Parts: sequence; C-alpha cells; structure tokens
Amino acid sequence: MSMRQIALTGTLLAIVFLAHAAGRFTQVGGAQFAASIGIYTLMALLLAPQLGWGALAGVGLAVGILCMLATSSPFPPANIPSHGVGFLTAAALAKLTYRPDREYGLGTMLGILAATLLVSWTLFAIPTWLGLTNSAFGFANTRFLERQFEVFGMTFGQGIVAWWLFGFVSVGIPTYIISAILLPLLYRAVQPALVRQGMLPATHGAASGR
Repeated sequence: MSMRQIALTGTLLAIVFLAHAAGRFTQVGGAQFAASIGIYTLMALLLAPQLGWGALAGVGLAVGILCMLATSSPFPPANIPSHGVGFLTAAALAKLTYRPDREYGLGTMLGILAATLLVSWTLFAIPTWLGLTNSAFGFANTRFLERQFEVFGMTFGQGIVAWWLFGFVSVGIPTYIISAILLPLLYRAVQPALVRQGMLPATHGAASGR
C-alpha cells in the first residue's frame, strides 16, 4: 500500500468506528440503524480494486476489531467475524464487478450492500446466539433460550432462527435502508474528489469526458 492509500484507509476506518459507535444512539421504535456497514462497503468500493488480498485482509481485521470496540451489543466478540468478513465480502464483490472504463452503477452498489449485510448479520447472529445462550461457566442460559422474539407486532418464536429473523427485521432492514441512501451519495461525492487528488485512478470514461 502506498502512503496515500494508508492515509485514506486510516481515515475511512476512523469513520467506520464513529459510525458504529453512533449505533447506540440511532435506535428508534425498536429499530436500529448501523450505518457502519454502509461506510465499510464504501471502503471496499474505493479500495478493493487497487489492493491485494493481503492488505484487504488486514483492513478487514481492523474493521472487525474497531466495530467490537465501538459496539453496544451484548456479545462484542461477534463483531470481529461479522464486520471483518462483511468487509471482505464487499471487497470480493467490488473486485468482481469493477470495470476500469466506468464507475459502479447504482444497482451494483445496492447489490453489493445487500450481500454484505446478509453475510454480516448472519456472522453476527450465530456467534452472539452461542455466546448468550451459554454462561461463562458453560451452563445454558435458559432465560435467553426461552425468550419469545418479537418486534413491530411480529412474533418469531424461540430459537436461533427466530433470533436471526428478529435481528434482521429490527436491525438488518433499517440498516439497509439508511445505507442504501448514504452509500451512493457518498460514493458519488468522494470518488471524484479522490481521483482529482490522485488517491484513486481515474476511470477511462471519466478521463475521456464520457
């Protein structure tokens, strides 16, 4: 990574941390908005086409650790696989769909965001379920196991599938909505500015005025 790429990555990681920390203040009527997923998906769109997998793996680990430190969730370690692999999912799809002659289209960005969110939530839900259903001494947490999961007037029942659905409806869908608004706006604003500063390569289409 060049010094400019390191500086850009550090700045974006700081924004991910702040966005994730703000999640504890963005809970409205049972819904929670985790804008950090939109921010690290933006990171992937900006950085992944130019970086190798070694550097991206390091960034993914940093994303996971920073989200763990910033979280208000009851089982913080789940943030490492959730957001670390979430970022790598976005990076893989960004590399797959990257074309040097054009910028990412709206549909591509929203598709990458959707896949990233599904992977991230699933890898958060499973470790959190395992962490909360067992005490530090290995005894089953019957209170959590027997909990009826419900939100917005919908009852999902008990068990890990109900837990996944509960979280997806109360966190995943609101997060997708806010991120689907922020991601295209931020990409369209940030990407041309970074190209002008020489921190990202220009697309052939932009260079030729198309």
